[in-house]
Amino acid sequence: MKRILVATFLSMLMIPCAYAVSQAEDIATTIKLRNYDCGGRAVSNISESQDASGSRVIQATCPNGRRYQITVSSDGRMQVQPLN
Repeated sequence: MKRILVATFLSMLMIPCAYAVSQAEDIATTIKLRNYDCGGRAVSNISESQDASGSRVIQATCPNGRRYQITVSSDGRMQVQPLN
């Protein structure tokens, strides 16, 4: 019985902690992975919509003031565009 308790305790220690990523961090990372300058770990002023073709359109502002639009098509293709 003691062995089972010790084994259970050790297995609980080995469970990795989950790190939840916020939507703002996820969008900032997406922008950075497309080689655009974002200047921080998270974006702000996030707005989402859907266009006529069914694509998801996300606009966000990076900490350095630059704005970007991310378009995710219905088949999963992603495009990042800087906004003025």
